[in-house]
This record gives sequence, C-alpha cells and structure tokens, in this order.
Amino acid sequence: MQEVIETPGQDSKTDRPGIYKTADGYLINKDNEALAAYKKRKRKEQAVDKLQDQVEELRSDISEIKELLKGLARR
Repeated sequence: MQEVIETPGQDSKTDRPGIYKTADGYLINKDNEALAAYKKRKRKEQAVDKLQDQVEELRSDISEIKELLKGLARR
C-alpha cells in the first residue's frame, strides 16, 4: 500500500518517487524519465514479439515447402 503525504491544496506525494495523488484520488506520474524508459522497454518487447511471430511463420512456411517438395519427389 502506498503511503500518501498530504499537502493541503496541492497534489500529495506518495512513497514512490514521481508519483502524486490528486485531491480527487487520482495517481499522477510526473517522472518523465521513468515513463520514457518504460515506453522504450515496451517498444523493445513488442519488437521481440513481432520477430518471434515472424520466425514462427517462416518455420511454418518452410515446413509447408518441404511437404510440397516431398510430394513432388514421390511422383
């Protein structure tokens, strides 16, 4: 559970750096460097996932080509 340090009339700090809680109870991230690092990490993860999907598709295509060649060789 996050500890909230109350500051009347302003956003309240939490025990996490760069995270604040508004008077309405919303959490706000004001740490732009951490946000940029998160976005960069997320883009890298998506790129790896995309490459893994492409490799799997290539494996499938190669298997299909092999089966077609085997069929041609039997004739």
